[in-house]
Amino acid sequence: MKQPELGRKILELRKQKGFTQEELVEQCNINVRTIQRIEAGEVMPRSFTLKTILNVLGEDLEKLQESEPSFFKNIDLKEIAFSAFYIKLAWICGIIYFLSGFVEFAVDYARFYEDELILPKAAYISMKFIIMLAFIYFSWGFVLSGKIFNNYLLKIGAYFLIGTTILFYGYDMVSLYFEPFYIEYVITIQSIFCGIGSVIFGLALMRLKGNFGKIPEIAGGFQVVSGILFTLVFMAWLGLAFLIPATILQIILLYKIEDLLKTERDFRQSLS
Repeated sequence: MKQPELGRKILELRKQKGFTQEELVEQCNINVRTIQRIEAGEVMPRSFTLKTILNVLGEDLEKLQESEPSFFKNIDLKEIAFSAFYIKLAWICGIIYFLSGFVEFAVDYARFYEDELILPKAAYISMKFIIMLAFIYFSWGFVLSGKIFNNYLLKIGAYFLIGTTILFYGYDMVSLYFEPFYIEYVITIQSIFCGIGSVIFGLALMRLKGNFGKIPEIAGGFQVVSGILFTLVFMAWLGLAFLIPATILQIILLYKIEDLLKTERDFRQSLS
């Protein structure tokens, strides 16, 4: 069990025993401020402190561990530590992808709508490759999250968007070396594919479990609306507008997932 659930559980057990904080402090021989911060969910107690408190309250540590969220029960400490590291990398790549997207939009607009390549070919390919790689790493954070939270739709949506991104970014780079064919049709197909993937991904976000407040629902809602607009093609420009807040919220969501994993990792390490 992690904070703040652990603090609420200790508060509940203390009240069941009829102890005040001062009485619990006397029994445990620890600082009253420590008890206050633990119950408020501000700090994770050390293993010895937690065992002392639970012994006084008549609670078994193993029984308390059984009450941890089901999506962590089948994940070992090593996998939790790896996932926390990788998801941190994912939200950092999300920031890179988000910021570089504005530059990419300006460059692509000049290329496809004004027939002017404002960057040298090598720079254009490098830009596309970096953005593609950042998006793949960003999306892979949601693949891992889908595995952790048993949200298979999230994994499917993330895989779909990764595949679509590789396909069309590859076309963008390769098309520099031959005359692009039927560019309007390519952009139309890309918009439809991105729209379908965004709808699946958005619906999956809205089903995400955990202590994340309304962030998954709002992020998913923006993503679904963006996907619908992309699918309509002629409203894709408005879909981009909805994609901006969706991406920001997804970065925040990955940050919160990483924090949840780190808390779980620290708790397990404190018990070892």
